[in-house]
Amino acid sequence: MSAVSDLRTRVVDGPHVWGRYSVRPVDRTMWSTRTLVVYPPGTTRRERAVLRAWSAWPAVGALLAIAVMAALAPRAALGTVAAVGVYAGGFLVLGRAARRLRPGVRTLIVTTFHGTGRPEVHGDVRLLGASLDALTVPERALRAGAIRPVDFESIWADVWDDLPSGPRSQVNRAGTPRAAGPRGPVG
Repeated sequence: MSAVSDLRTRVVDGPHVWGRYSVRPVDRTMWSTRTLVVYPPGTTRRERAVLRAWSAWPAVGALLAIAVMAALAPRAALGTVAAVGVYAGGFLVLGRAARRLRPGVRTLIVTTFHGTGRPEVHGDVRLLGASLDALTVPERALRAGAIRPVDFESIWADVWDDLPSGPRSQVNRAGTPRAAGPRGPVG
């Protein structure tokens, strides 16, 4: 493959075929966040591109809207209306394209508060670390040709099954599932 095709593949597919991992370092609020997003196993290249576009649209759309406003600067009202239309239109188009895909995406978020002298971790840090290792090590082996794609997808499916499904709000700030009280699961 050429360098251009490698770059295009990396931009469209992202660094990982299974989803993405992002780290937001400590900011002025003293919180840091690690987020693991895992697409459903068997997600096609086109579906990954749609999910990546949906995720990136808030920033990309804002930049595009600013460019539209700048291009139409002599007519400020028209520029503003066009920019809002482009931004909202992107959400509508991508939202419709990703509507069927988004419910299958699993997300695990671990936040850490660094303001009390001792970090307070909120979320399942062990599951995040184990899931990330279980995805990245075999992915490297797959790219090196050491394992078959079907073996990698099986591992991907196991990790996806282990992650909590449903809305991200199932885990509260203290990292305790909402169905569990101080003495364990309800019911």
